[in-house]
Amino acid sequence: MMDFRNSILPHRDRLYRLALNITMNIAEAEDVVQDTMLRAWERRAEWESIGNMQAWLTQICKNLSLDKRRHQKYQQPLTDESHEAEAAQHDDKESVAILHNLINQLPPPFDDLIRLRDIEGLSYHDIATQLSLSDEQVKVYLHRARQKLKEKYLQLQRFGL
Repeated sequence: MMDFRNSILPHRDRLYRLALNITMNIAEAEDVVQDTMLRAWERRAEWESIGNMQAWLTQICKNLSLDKRRHQKYQQPLTDESHEAEAAQHDDKESVAILHNLINQLPPPFDDLIRLRDIEGLSYHDIATQLSLSDEQVKVYLHRARQKLKEKYLQLQRFGL
């Protein structure tokens, strides 16, 4: 018998990191995780039929995060240019935002592969299980995903933002 405490809550931190990666906003990520938990609870009758709880929750979280991101109004933080540390931090945030935007532009499953391997640090086998792929497919697709990401990044560098 599955219960919320043992079947759903252990995934909370991973879901938060995923939501934060997509929304790039702490408050929005917290809201997404809460909404994910609520959706999971509302569909508790289905729990026994779900083969991979982590994959199911990740998909819910990803969809909610992308919805939030689409509706989010981005506000650039104001920085005092006289403080080099603040300017550098702003540049770092901007670079991370560009990278996340490029990842979000990748087609499925490339976007998920980059997040799961390079951001979440999951093993090839865990990714294969979660995405219903073979270990070999994960390696090939991940290579292609990184190549596409590199190409998109180089295009930005050549043509500007």
